[in-house]
Amino acid sequence: MVGKFVIGALVFVLVLVGTTYAQQVEVPREKAGKVVHQANHPSAQPVVEVRPQTVAVASTLNLSAPKLSIEQMRQAGALAAQKVKEENHDIETDSDTSDVAALKPKKQISANAVRPLDRQSHQSEPPPPAQSISFSSQTAFTRLADGFDLPVGKPDGRGYYKARGVRAHGHLGEDWDGVGGGDTDLGDPVYCIGDGVVVFARDCHQGWGNVIIVRHAYREGGSVRNVDSLYGHLQKILVHRGQAVRRGQQIAAIGNAHGLYDAHLHLEIRKNIAIGMSRDKFAQDFSNYYDPSDFIVSHRHLQSSGASYRVAMNTFTYDSRIHWDKLRNYSHARSGGGSSESAYALKKALASQSSSAH
Repeated sequence: MVGKFVIGALVFVLVLVGTTYAQQVEVPREKAGKVVHQANHPSAQPVVEVRPQTVAVASTLNLSAPKLSIEQMRQAGALAAQKVKEENHDIETDSDTSDVAALKPKKQISANAVRPLDRQSHQSEPPPPAQSISFSSQTAFTRLADGFDLPVGKPDGRGYYKARGVRAHGHLGEDWDGVGGGDTDLGDPVYCIGDGVVVFARDCHQGWGNVIIVRHAYREGGSVRNVDSLYGHLQKILVHRGQAVRRGQQIAAIGNAHGLYDAHLHLEIRKNIAIGMSRDKFAQDFSNYYDPSDFIVSHRHLQSSGASYRVAMNTFTYDSRIHWDKLRNYSHARSGGGSSESAYALKKALASQSSSAH
């Protein structure tokens, strides 16, 4: 009997506990706020626990806000502040840096990055097609020289003699005269010493008269080099600036600088292609000039494929300041031609020709 009573009591207790647990589990979420309001009641202690999920759902569904304790509100506020700080991390980091770092302009960086691309695009533009005569304002095309000859009595100066030679800081070229002396060679042909392109051709007045400068490109020592040949005191000019000329082609006639000298040809060969007619701006020695005869003799035969080569045209920077047409001539001051040096050279040339004839 007692055993039945004990068993019945245990069953009653289990049923009561099960019913209570079922009531806690089956409480709908929409009534969670009501349960929280009963948190101060002793019998509702098991339901007092307020889970963040329950609060978030209540807020989302616009239900009545649950009444939180001061400690819970403090914790919720700390969590919210931490979340805001994490979301704004990048902004806070920028504000913590120095003023100089915060003011770095992004546009300036992108502009600097574009400049090399702009330069590269200009450099990659294809060059103009190679032509034997036509030229741009900056460059022209010329055949690589296959060698050089004397400019008179081609190719070896027959019938002419070198009246004066090169002297550093003095006479920077060679004077070539006909063996007849005086003006007997006036109007004789002047030949281009090698393939090239005319970069200067005009009347310079003063002591120069008509002048032609030809730019040559030639291969030597595995590289391409440039020299300028100058022809001065001409009676007439037969070519124009930008014209391609060939070795042995007549480009002018021997003159006397508008009557200033006895007729002869003044020839220079320049290493420095920036000189032009402004010789006083450059060192007047062999750092800028070749001895013409020595250069021609050592470059009579050169390797050349006949291909065209690009050369610069506008290299005479100082010449742009000269007003050629305003310069006067000195034809009234005819020198009578020659010197003791040229007279000796003429006598030597005549003696050489006489001995070779016998």
